Amino acid sequence: MSKLLFLFHEGFRNVWRHKLTAVTAIMSVFLVLLVIGIFIVIQQNSHHLIDRIRSEYKIEVFFENEATDSEAQESIELMKSLDGIQSVKLITKQDALNIYQNEFGEDLNEMLGFNPLPASAVIMLEKSGNTEVNVEPLIRELNQLPNVGEVVYEGTLIRRVEYFYNTSLRIITYIAIGLLIITIIVISNTVKLSVYAKQDLIHDLRSIGATKLFIKTPFIIEGMLEGMIGALLAIISILLVVHGSNAYFNDLVTFNIEFNLIGIAWILIIAVIIGFIGSYRGIRVLLK
Repeated sequence: MSKLLFLFHEGFRNVWRHKLTAVTAIMSVFLVLLVIGIFIVIQQNSHHLIDRIRSEYKIEVFFENEATDSEAQESIELMKSLDGIQSVKLITKQDALNIYQNEFGEDLNEMLGFNPLPASAVIMLEKSGNTEVNVEPLIRELNQLPNVGEVVYEGTLIRRVEYFYNTSLRIITYIAIGLLIITIIVISNTVKLSVYAKQDLIHDLRSIGATKLFIKTPFIIEGMLEGMIGALLAIISILLVVHGSNAYFNDLVTFNIEFNLIGIAWILIIAVIIGFIGSYRGIRVLLK
């Protein structure tokens, strides 16, 4: 127990003794984790926008002109059995005529003596999560149903939005990885300075038979401590930004920005990992 306390005590002393370099490392970790934390907040909340767009996913099916409303209803029952369909709404020939009259102020039935508009159906798709929608197989199945004349799906814009969304996530991931590498290097250099400054102590510890692990541990604790301090500062800053944004945009948006425990846990885990890797990298050459 006394050895463990000594190791943690030395780790804290290393941070305190080299305040300037430690502050540099902590601020580097803080800035990187702040950026990564903002990316996490964006990822956690982007589903609101994506789900809103996906809620507009719909397929319009126009039945053949000769198909009656009852035949259209039979085809709709077949549609409901297909995978990926959330709901199907029938628009009868009379409904279509009423819609046309409301939109254009003309009664086609009086003008032509008959109703030329076909019955149709509006299909809403089941969709949640962050994967892209693949409707092509469903459209092929719909085209093969009886009485179906035409299937209309305006999916180009939606596919572009989803492509941009997924591409942005990949770019953000690459940026985050690059920033993490830079932070690991900063922590590594900070620990190297601590090792150089304590060469005499390291020599004395080796002389009395201290193991390599015993000598390395305080420096590893130093790096992980710098990572944790930077992480706590980043978490506090993100929480303040999220709280302030929710208060400011409360009247403009219908949802609150979330930064949940999963995001906090990820930041802490990343901090521990980069602190460990950075410190271990800094001492592995000097303490062989």
